Amino acid sequence: MKLLLTLLCCLPLCLLAQDDAAASTAPQAAPDTTIYDIADEAPRFPTPCETLDTTAAAKSECAQIGLLDYINRRVLYPAEAREKEISGMAVIGFVVEANGIISKARILRDPGGNLGLAALRSVIGMANQVRWRPAIKDGKPVRFNFVLPIRFRLEEPKPYVLSGQDTIYTELTKALAFTANDGKLGEYLTEKVKYPAIGEDSCQTGQLDLQLLVHPDGRVDVQDIIDYNDLGTEFTFEAINVATQSYGKWSPAEYNGRPVTAAYNVSFSFAPESEACAQTVTAYNEAIALLNEGQQLVQDSTTLEAGLAKMDRAVAYFPNDGRFRIVRGQTRMDNNRLLGACEDLTMAKQISLIDWYDSVLPLICRQVEEEE
Repeated sequence: MKLLLTLLCCLPLCLLAQDDAAASTAPQAAPDTTIYDIADEAPRFPTPCETLDTTAAAKSECAQIGLLDYINRRVLYPAEAREKEISGMAVIGFVVEANGIISKARILRDPGGNLGLAALRSVIGMANQVRWRPAIKDGKPVRFNFVLPIRFRLEEPKPYVLSGQDTIYTELTKALAFTANDGKLGEYLTEKVKYPAIGEDSCQTGQLDLQLLVHPDGRVDVQDIIDYNDLGTEFTFEAINVATQSYGKWSPAEYNGRPVTAAYNVSFSFAPESEACAQTVTAYNEAIALLNEGQQLVQDSTTLEAGLAKMDRAVAYFPNDGRFRIVRGQTRMDNNRLLGACEDLTMAKQISLIDWYDSVLPLICRQVEEEE
C-alpha cells in the first residue's frame, strides 16, 4: 500500500485572543513576544505566488498547495502503521516566528503507529529549510500558533520503485536467488574478498554494507554503500569488485512470470590477518558479542540498564564504529536518553555518512539544549 496524504485546512488554535488593552500598556520599545492565535493575516508557506499582484486569499490558497507538496515529498509512512494498517489524521502544532522561522514543533494528535512522529519529522525539516511569510497584526509581523492537520491513508502500492533510470521491483512472484556455491552467498563473498594491504599497518577493522541491483540479464550493479568504519576507498573498491564479479551467478527475480530488476543487501567484514593485528581482531569480535548481548537485554525493561552497559563496553572498544553508535543511539532514543542519542547518532552520521536520522536529529539535539 502506498501513502496518500491529505493536508487539511491549516487552522489556528482555538484559544482566547490576547487582551489588546493589556498589551497596549506594555512599553512601546519592548519587542512583542506574544504568541498569537488570531492575527489580521495568518502566516503563509512561501510560494512564487507571494510575488504576484493578487489577493491575500489567492496567496493563501497557493500556500496551502505548496505546503501539501512539501510535506508529501518528505513524510514517510511508518512501517509499524503500514503493517498494522493504521491510518488517520495526525495534527502538528508549531510557532511561526516573526522572522518566518518555525519553532516549538510538537504533536497535538497521534492516530498511533508512529504516524504522529512521521508527521513531526516532516515538519521539523522546515526549521532549517523554509522561511515562512509571518503572520501580520496591526501592520507588524508577529509570532503565531499554527496547526497543521495531516491525514494519512493507505492505498495499494505499485510493485516497484524508481531509482534514477532503474525500475526496482519490491513485490516479487519469484525471489532473487544466488545460484553459485550451492547458494551460499556469504561463504562465496568471504572466499573472494581480499583484505587490502594498505590497512595492515593500522589494523583497520570493520564492515561495509552494499545494496546490489541484480538485473534480468545477470548484470550486478552497486546501488548504495555504507562504510560504518570509514575504511576508505581501497576497501570500498574491493567490496564493489567482488560484488559485481558475481555477474551470471544469480537466478533473476520475477514478477508475474517476467524477469525484473531486484535489490539484495550484502555485508563485507574486513579484518587484518597479520599477527600484529590479532589483538585488535579479538577485541572487535568481543565488541560485536557485547553489542549483540546488549541488544537482547534492552528488549526487557528489567534488564535495560544491563543491556546499555554492554553496549557502552562495545563502544568503548571502538568509539569510532558507526554501526555500534547507531545501535546504541537508537536504543537511547527509544528510551528517552536524548543527550546520549544526540551524541551517538550525530557521530554515526559523521562516520558513516548516513542520512537516516536527518529529520529527527535536530529535534533530539534541540531538546537537549533546551533542557540544559
